[in-house]
Amino acid sequence: MPHFEMPTLMMVSHGNSGNGGDPAGDLARTIAPDWNGRVSHGYMRSRPSVSDQLEILKQTADANRLIVFPLFFSEGYLVFEELPAKLHEAGLGDAVILPPAINLPGFCEMIAAHVHASVRNRGWSLSETSVFLVPHGLKTLTDPLPETVRLADRLGRICVGAEICIGNIEGSPSLGDWRDIAAHRQAIIVPMLAGGGTHAREDLPELLDVKSDERVEVLAPIGQWPELPGLVLAEAERHVARFGGMAVPLGPSGQDLWAERAQRSA
Repeated sequence: MPHFEMPTLMMVSHGNSGNGGDPAGDLARTIAPDWNGRVSHGYMRSRPSVSDQLEILKQTADANRLIVFPLFFSEGYLVFEELPAKLHEAGLGDAVILPPAINLPGFCEMIAAHVHASVRNRGWSLSETSVFLVPHGLKTLTDPLPETVRLADRLGRICVGAEICIGNIEGSPSLGDWRDIAAHRQAIIVPMLAGGGTHAREDLPELLDVKSDERVEVLAPIGQWPELPGLVLAEAERHVARFGGMAVPLGPSGQDLWAERAQRSA
């Protein structure tokens, strides 16, 4: 059986807030044993920076075949504009950019499995439970992002009977208003966050401010879920073709990501 040396696989996340861990690095280290090639990671707003990591990969010729996974739960500027621009500036415009986490095949089904497990373990009924998708959001938001709305719609079709709600850490609708948003005082909170930083440890509990008569289960940030590495690996493998003894990455490029988003939003 031929031995294929896989392209470099790079995890990219927004950043790590102080002592909030190393979400991109943790994901890279989890994936590395199952990827027959180099696995790297970098941050858009903290260190190690994406740009510095790309230069290191170029120096060792590990950037010649590169697949990048954006550990993001939205389709914003960083994923669809700044990341492709950084790759272009580094002379790596032909690198493959995988879909952000929220658009990975199986992502919604993974969340649904956690919701079903939570209600089963607690003896709750879906029809009496509000499920909150909690993305980071933006301070300028007045409505939920379209990609979060699409995810909520899909989740509702799988978790039949549950009330699916959206509450951002920043912007509106705010998780701080969850009592006004939800029909129930029995809720499952799904933090759409990369790791256990300040937002997960401090902001989210403060926004919830759970009272003694309220039943609320806060799941771990999705970036820490054990199923996520498998989804990333499966999607990365889908974009690899094998010719002879070489494994070559195949699209989508940054431009293809825009086309995919336009098609989903049509």
